[in-house]
Amino acid sequence: MNIAGNIWKLYVIKTSKWFMVYMPIVVLFIQSNGLDLREVMLVNAIYSISVAFFEIPSGYFSDRLGRKNSIVLGTLFITAQFGAYSLSYDFWSLGLGAVIGGLGASFISGTDSALLYDSLCILDRKGDYLKWEGRTYAIGTFSEAVAAIIGGWLAYTYTLRYPMYVQVGISFVGVLTALTLVEPPIQKEHNRGNWEQMRYILRHTFLENKKLRYLILLTSISGLASLLLAWFAQPYFDYKNIEENKIGYLWAALNITVAFFALNAHHSSKIFTSKQLIFVILFGFGIGYTVLGWYGGTFLTVGLAAMFVMYALRGLATPTFLNLINQHAPSDMRATVLSIKGFTIRISYALFAPVLGWIADVYSIQETFLLMGGVIGLATIVAIGFYSLILQE
Repeated sequence: MNIAGNIWKLYVIKTSKWFMVYMPIVVLFIQSNGLDLREVMLVNAIYSISVAFFEIPSGYFSDRLGRKNSIVLGTLFITAQFGAYSLSYDFWSLGLGAVIGGLGASFISGTDSALLYDSLCILDRKGDYLKWEGRTYAIGTFSEAVAAIIGGWLAYTYTLRYPMYVQVGISFVGVLTALTLVEPPIQKEHNRGNWEQMRYILRHTFLENKKLRYLILLTSISGLASLLLAWFAQPYFDYKNIEENKIGYLWAALNITVAFFALNAHHSSKIFTSKQLIFVILFGFGIGYTVLGWYGGTFLTVGLAAMFVMYALRGLATPTFLNLINQHAPSDMRATVLSIKGFTIRISYALFAPVLGWIADVYSIQETFLLMGGVIGLATIVAIGFYSLILQE
């Protein structure tokens, strides 16, 4: 069985998942169905709650019943999500599509990274994980960049709904590739039953392994900052009266920035310690939002510069945090631990996004960015403070 083949297959799956021709216009598409920005964020909150609800059970499914099976189910549900979106015309039908998509994302979230890490362990190349995870993430974001140009053109030339139709076929490519994955053997160090093992994982993650606990907290802050940026970027572009086709090119440039920094994330470990890199990433997000809030409304170039810096930090953050968590998570619970990480991000987003969307509707998007900067900055100070104490023990 060719375990090495999993690496390029994960590239294809990541490409099909991230070749999102709908993404540069998704907020505009949802609003075209009669929803305001608060309702747009509420639909996305439903998606995040759905991911969060299924996140830990799907991660446990992956650890117990196979990484391949989990990814196959995930790609199938994601294909169904875009089928539902393409037929949706109101809040409830869009909400149903969000639930289906959340279920699909939960089955892939964490499992793809766990499969990559396990495959490299079998190949005796575990030390290359950060490099390969960076490449995988870079390929995904580069795919999103190319897709953004196409999606912006499709929406501008035809209709805002047309990219959703195309997305169904793109997602199905991921299903076909997932069926060819090879399941790597997982090192099981126990004979516990399902509930007993789940309790053990939760106890190990949140009580026994202090480093892992605070790494998940720090990752959640970074993930929240990234998600908010992705979903509030389009309202900002609309606020600055940028046309759909130009948004496509802009979105592409932002994601190429992510891809470049993700591709080179493994070099950062030679320059910074893990603690220093975490500090740079998280405080960078806080400062970026603050600059966007103070100056982005008046000066488009300053706002875009802040966004490009935050997208660069996003490229560094994902492979860096995944590598640190994988290093501290045992093989037989790796996907579940990564799913716990995803759960905390999605719950945080589901709590904050609708409120921030309401603030943007009632006040302004600039005040929303300022609030984001304050929340991210305060959370960073608290989390890094506790993490520093743990490292000193």
